Amino acid sequence: MAPLYRFIAFLWLLSPVFARADQPVIPISSGNSTVLIDHDLWFVQDTSNHLTIDQVQHPEIASKFQPAESPIPNFGYTSGSQHAHPVWLRFKLKNTSGQVLALFSEIDFWAFDELQLFITDGKQIRYNSPVYGWKTPLTDKMVYHRNYWFPFTLPAGMEVTCYVRAFKSRGVQVVPITIRPQGALDTFVLSDYAFWGGIFAIFLFVTVISLFFFLTTFDRIYAKYILCVIGLAGYFFINDGFLYQFFFGSQFRMPNRNVYFVFPLLLFFFQLLFVRSFLSLEKTPSRLWHRIATVALVGGVFCLVSLMAEWVLYVSPTVELILMRLFIVFYWLPMPLIWAFIVINLIRRYRTQEAWLYLVAVSPFYTLNFLIILCNFRILPTYAFLESYENYALAALFEVVVLTFGLAYRYKLIRDRNEQLNEERNHQLRLVYEAHVQGLQLKNESLHEKERIARDLHDNVGAQLSFIVNSLQQIGRQAEKQVFANTHQLSSQLRSVVDYTREAIKMLRDTIWAIHQESFTLEEFEDRINHYVSRYFQQLEPLQVSIRTEGTLAQPLTSVQALNMFRIMQEALHNVVKHAQATEVTVLLSAREDGSFQLSVSDNGNGLSWNNDESMENHYGLQNMKKRAEELGGHFRIYSDRGTVVEVAV
Repeated sequence: MAPLYRFIAFLWLLSPVFARADQPVIPISSGNSTVLIDHDLWFVQDTSNHLTIDQVQHPEIASKFQPAESPIPNFGYTSGSQHAHPVWLRFKLKNTSGQVLALFSEIDFWAFDELQLFITDGKQIRYNSPVYGWKTPLTDKMVYHRNYWFPFTLPAGMEVTCYVRAFKSRGVQVVPITIRPQGALDTFVLSDYAFWGGIFAIFLFVTVISLFFFLTTFDRIYAKYILCVIGLAGYFFINDGFLYQFFFGSQFRMPNRNVYFVFPLLLFFFQLLFVRSFLSLEKTPSRLWHRIATVALVGGVFCLVSLMAEWVLYVSPTVELILMRLFIVFYWLPMPLIWAFIVINLIRRYRTQEAWLYLVAVSPFYTLNFLIILCNFRILPTYAFLESYENYALAALFEVVVLTFGLAYRYKLIRDRNEQLNEERNHQLRLVYEAHVQGLQLKNESLHEKERIARDLHDNVGAQLSFIVNSLQQIGRQAEKQVFANTHQLSSQLRSVVDYTREAIKMLRDTIWAIHQESFTLEEFEDRINHYVSRYFQQLEPLQVSIRTEGTLAQPLTSVQALNMFRIMQEALHNVVKHAQATEVTVLLSAREDGSFQLSVSDNGNGLSWNNDESMENHYGLQNMKKRAEELGGHFRIYSDRGTVVEVAV
C-alpha cells in the first residue's frame, strides 16, 4: 500500500504543474469545415463582476484561468443576479492555411443577459464585439438568427486568443462555441430551418390526427395526447430560441425570461397528465401513486404562479434561493413519477402492453433529459450530443411516432368495438323489427283466419242451421193444420232435419279441430283424414276409400292450410259420393323436401273434365275448392283420368 500512497502524493504535487500548462492552440484550416470548441476552453469566474479585457489579459488574472470541467462549458444553475457572476472563457486559434480565413464564432445558445467576444493577437485587440443579450433585437445583431454570430477574419499563419464574456443571471449557464466559415452560413441556416420545419410539421400533423381521433371517439386520452404534442412543440420552440427570433416582444410578458420556463414546464406536466390516464393506477391497489401525481400537478400550478409572482412580489435572496430550489424540484418531479407509473404497471401487470409501448417511446427523450439534469448539476460532464437540441428533437420525434401508432391502434380497437356494438344493436333492432312484423303478420293471418272461419261457419254450418230452423217451422205449421194427417211426410221431413243437424255438427267439429291449435304436421293431418273417412264413409258399402302418404310426414302445416285442405278433401269426397258412381277413391297426400306438398282425390267413377274457368261458374263447390287453393298460394285443377282427379299443389 505504501507505493500507492507515494504515487498519489506524487500526482498531487504535480497537479499545479499540469494546471499551469499552456493552453493548447486549435488549428483552423481552409475549407468549409466546422470546429466545435469542446475540450480546449479555459475559464475564470469574475466574482467582482467588473473585470475588463485588459485586466483579464494581465498575468495575475491570466494565471487563474483553468480548463473547463466539461467538453462543453456548463457552470450549472444560477438563481438570480445576486448569485450569478460573469464567466470569462478563453480559447486559442491558429490559421494553418496559407490564406485569410473569414470565420464566425457562433454561440449556440440565446438566453444570455450579456455576451461579448474579444480577439487579441497578444499585442492588441483585433476584434471587440458589441454586447449582446436576450433583450437585443435581432435587427441589431450582425446575423439575423436566434444564435449569436461574431464575424472576424484570421490572417494566414496568425495565432489569436479569443475571450468570451458570458453572463446569465438565471437558469443554466451553458456556453457552446463553434467556429464556422462565413461562406457556409447560408447553407447552415437553410438546413437548420429545414430540419426544424420538418419537426414542427410532423408535430402539427400528429396534432391534427389526434384531434380527428378525439372528435370521432370523444376519448379524453387523445385530448391529453394533443396537449403532450403541443408541449413538445412549445418546448423546442422556446428552448431553441424560435420565440426569441420570431416573437421577440412576447418574451417580456413575464419577468426575467420566465416565459421560457412555461412550455418546458407544461411539457412534463402534460405528459404526467397523459400518463395518469394512459397508465392509470386510480382503481388499483397502487392508487397512492395516482394521488402523488395529483399533488405533482398542483405543484405545477405553483410553478406557473411563481413565474408571474415576480411582477408584484419582492423576496429576499434567501427566500428566492429556496423558491428556486422548490421550483426545480417540482419542475423535474413529473419525470420520476412517469417512470414510477411505467415500472408499477409492468411489475403489477396492470397495463402491460401500454406500459411497454410508452417505455419504448419515451426512453430516448427522457434519458437525454435525465442526463442533462446530471450535467446541469455538474455531476456528469456536458458532451456535445447532450447540448444539441437536434438530438432532443429526434428523440421526441421517435416518441411521437411510436405513441401515435400505438394510439392509432387503440383508435382502431375502439372503432372495431363500436362497430361491433353497432352491429349487435342493429341486429337486435332487426330482430325486434322482424318480431314486430311477424307479430303483425300473425295478427293479420289471425284476422284472415277468423274471417275464413266465420265465412266457413256462415256458409256451411250457418246455412244448414238456417235450413233446420226453416224446416222445423214448416213442420210446425203443418202439424197445426193437420194434426194427425200425413204422418209419413212429417216423419220424412224430421229425418231430413236430423241429417242436416248431424252434417252441421260434423262441419262444426271439423272447424273446431282446425282452429284448436296453431300448427299441424302432415302426419296429424293424415290421422284426421283417416278419422273422418272411417267415421262418415265406412257405411257406404260399394265405395272403398284408401289414404296414402308420400314424403316426410313431419312437415308442418298451419291451421289455415289444414282447414282449407281438409275442406277441399271433404268437398271432393262428397262430389264422388253424389256424382261419380265410383267404387274406389284414393286420397294421396305427398310432401317434398323443398317444403311444398300436394293433395289429390281420385276415383274410378264417371270421368269429368274441367278445362276452363267458365265450366266452374255454375258449380259452387268447385269454385270454393279453387278459391281455397288460391288462398293458400297453390294451384287447383280437376281432370279425368280413368275417373275424376281433384288435385291441389301448394
